[in-house]
Amino acid sequence: MSGLPNELKVGLESIDARHEEFWALFERLKVASDAEFIALFEEVVEHTKAHFAQEEADMEGYANKYEHEQEHKKALEEMWYFMDKAKSGKLFFAKAYVKDRLGDWFRTHLLNMDSDLARVIRLRG
Repeated sequence: MSGLPNELKVGLESIDARHEEFWALFERLKVASDAEFIALFEEVVEHTKAHFAQEEADMEGYANKYEHEQEHKKALEEMWYFMDKAKSGKLFFAKAYVKDRLGDWFRTHLLNMDSDLARVIRLRG
C-alpha cells in the first residue's frame, strides 16, 4: 500500500490529511478478505461521514456549497446501498463497487470539487 498519490493532493493540509486517511482505508478495503470486508467497509463509511462533516464545516460562504454537499449525500447513499448488499450476502456486488467505482468517484470528486474548495479556502487566508 502506498500513500495518497501526489496528483491527488490539493495542497491544503486539513483536506490532504483527510484524503490520506480515506486513501489508506480504501487501499486496505480493496484487498480485504471476505471475512474482514464488511467491518472494514463500515470503517470506510464512518470515516467518510466524518470526513464529509469536517469538509462541509469548511464551506461557510463557499459558492458551490450546495452542489458539493449534494455530491457527498449521493456518495454516502451509494456506500450504504452497497453495504446493505454486502450484509445481505451479496458481497460480490459490494466488492465490485469498491474495486471498480469507489476509487474513480474519489479521484473525480477530489480533482473537481475538493480542489476548488481548497483554492477558495487558500484565497480566504
